[in-house]
Amino acid sequence: MDKLTCMRAYVAVVETGGFSSAARRLGVSKALVSKQVNQLEENLGVRLLQRTTRRVSATSNGQAYYEQCRPLLAELDELDAAVQSNNTQPSGELRVSAPLSFGELHLMPAVSEYVIRHPEVRLHLDLTDRYVDLVEERVDVAIRIGSLTESSLVARKLSSTSMLLCASPAYLAQHGEPQQPQDLADHACVLDNNYRGGTRWTIGSGENKVTTEISAVIILNSARATRELLLADHGIGFVPSFAVCDDIVRGRLQRLLPAYRCDPIGVYAVYPHRKHLSAKVRLFIDTVIAHCQDAECE
Repeated sequence: MDKLTCMRAYVAVVETGGFSSAARRLGVSKALVSKQVNQLEENLGVRLLQRTTRRVSATSNGQAYYEQCRPLLAELDELDAAVQSNNTQPSGELRVSAPLSFGELHLMPAVSEYVIRHPEVRLHLDLTDRYVDLVEERVDVAIRIGSLTESSLVARKLSSTSMLLCASPAYLAQHGEPQQPQDLADHACVLDNNYRGGTRWTIGSGENKVTTEISAVIILNSARATRELLLADHGIGFVPSFAVCDDIVRGRLQRLLPAYRCDPIGVYAVYPHRKHLSAKVRLFIDTVIAHCQDAECE
């Protein structure tokens, strides 16, 4: 019995929920997958799967075995990829997750360069602001903005950004410019609810930090869309600098309360902790770093 092959068959059954779907993933027959899983169970002396006419699910022992198998097989694949990368071009699927607005505004040049340089890689880019579990969703690398809490992940810093208050010159000409944080309560505000503080905006840093309640006339979930509404004179926004720096430099938006400078926020590439990082992941991160610059507005 080739135990590694049987382990791969078992993992595929658990992840796809059945023998037929596992066979399609592996490119073999359903009968062969069933035989390999049976051999594995016989070798271990433990039932790994509960089989009914309608569904297949892991037993408690089977689930524990699966959770140990998956990282072991992944590490073996990474080791093979690391050795092969010395002599071959990276290939296969690369799964990347990134925040929606940051991805749309800043990742596309890096993605374009990467796929041109490495045509054998099929890149799957998921732009979403929801939290993505890299291991559970089989994501190779994710872009994260802000503090990192997951000790199981490796992080490489790409750049930094910061939160800025801004509005269009036309809005300020009509409604006046706030002179202190408390004045924000008297203005129309556009709220990107990716900001975790909600309607309580905290600006400044250290002892010069103030939290004030704002009145949100529009609430949405995109820094890029917030920028568009600010450019259309709909109010004041509190947005990451990566979304508005160019507009501030060109005078399309005006930075407000510059004395209340927020601390920089890190932008990171994170990936599961592995001893051997595959060439396709390493080269993708290197490409993104080459294109990323700190989005700080002076």
